Amino acid sequence: MDAAETSSQFLIDDTPDSRRFTDLIGGVLTRVKQAAENDKCVAIAAEMSAYLWMQGKAAAAMRLEQLWNDLAETYAFSLCCLYPSSSFSRKEDGLHLLKICTEHRIVIPSEGGATMPGTAQRPDEKRFRILLDSLQDHAVLTLDPEGRVTSWNAGAERVTGYHDFEIIGQHFSRFYLEEDLDSGKPEQALRLAAAESQYEEEGWRLRKDGSKFWANTVLTVLRGDDRGLIGFAGVTRDITEQMLKQQTLQETQRDTMESEQSLRRLSLHLLQSQDEERRRIGKDLQDNLGQYLSTLKMELESLQLPAKEERESNAGDELTRCINLVKASIEEFRTISQSLYPPMLEDMGLRSAIPWYLDAFTKHSGIKTTLQISTDFRRFSSDVELALFRVLQEALANVERHSGSATADLQLFIRNGNVVLKVSDAGKGIPWEILGQADHGQLFAAGVGLRGMNERMKQLRGRLDLTSSKQGTTVIATLPIAVQQAAKNASAAR
Repeated sequence: MDAAETSSQFLIDDTPDSRRFTDLIGGVLTRVKQAAENDKCVAIAAEMSAYLWMQGKAAAAMRLEQLWNDLAETYAFSLCCLYPSSSFSRKEDGLHLLKICTEHRIVIPSEGGATMPGTAQRPDEKRFRILLDSLQDHAVLTLDPEGRVTSWNAGAERVTGYHDFEIIGQHFSRFYLEEDLDSGKPEQALRLAAAESQYEEEGWRLRKDGSKFWANTVLTVLRGDDRGLIGFAGVTRDITEQMLKQQTLQETQRDTMESEQSLRRLSLHLLQSQDEERRRIGKDLQDNLGQYLSTLKMELESLQLPAKEERESNAGDELTRCINLVKASIEEFRTISQSLYPPMLEDMGLRSAIPWYLDAFTKHSGIKTTLQISTDFRRFSSDVELALFRVLQEALANVERHSGSATADLQLFIRNGNVVLKVSDAGKGIPWEILGQADHGQLFAAGVGLRGMNERMKQLRGRLDLTSSKQGTTVIATLPIAVQQAAKNASAAR
């Protein structure tokens, strides 16, 4: 049978059609078997693959080799495919010949004992081919120096959707997106691989059906004995699923971060609103109720003198008790109103407001306090001073309510570019079941009462540290001095 005429009967667009090939050659084999005597073996000497190869149809020739192997699963025959060695005279043809050799059980060079790729190491190559085809998740391919595909494993077919006969001989740039082609990305990948021996990248690639997948690709240079470039080996993995998971994780982290920032802005707004409300209530109490109490005290005192002159002892005693109650109410009222928002803090700063507050605290609680303020301590922005003052209030409130300590020691100083407030007591310490939560970042949510203060510190890029033992508890508030200008600007903006 003529090779050219026979191959033309099963080629469609220069590609062997499996059904036509099986019908044509299978029919011939059936007739030969029927004519043979004693069920003799059928031998085939085939030159169709060589004919297609000589026509420049490398992919068609390799596909035909596979169709012969498929046919052997149904029909019994012995096949010898004949190729002129001169067909593989170029250095880059070695990769093509190796691909052809992997489709045969035995390779026999017949021209002057010439060594052909795949002859001496045929068993290793067979095992290597099996190994390559077992890599279902890895597209393994080779390219010639210009970037045309010269070999293709089963994993490459699974990843891209192309059969090897459809892609061998084609330029690997057909897997790239149009915008990558316009920017010359495929050519750049070959240049970088040739210059650096290996090149790795990730990006979108196209499958046969036009769908996209996110690929990790590694190109490695292949060199001959003379160190000249003979091509590239490529390994491509479809990591779309991993990329989407990472993208989802990043989006979740971004959403979480944005939510945390929104919550912190809301928390800061609530704290600021609370401070404004305290200021308003404190001022209203001082201006209105304070005046009423002072007026009542003066009225009662004016009634006390006539009662004494008229020797109405019972009435005089009653008035004295009323006056004393009013005086105590005024004292308590002043303490409450100024605790809500002490005017002294706004007018004179922490250096003056803290001693005043400690004096009132000692009178109220009976807890003795000490205060050390460094000589270089100065005025800061209202946000910074208010945050530190609130920490002081909350820390002393905890000393009074929970510690059982008879003393509290305070320090206010500048260190390493930070303003630091330190409050220590000699009480029984925080219970271990609460303090133990500090290891998980939950201390300020465990009912200690400093959660809002901790949030204030975070908003001003500072921190709140707490240590405790059976010998007492220490709270340290630290704010960077550099933040005060930002706080001043924020206050001015409000």
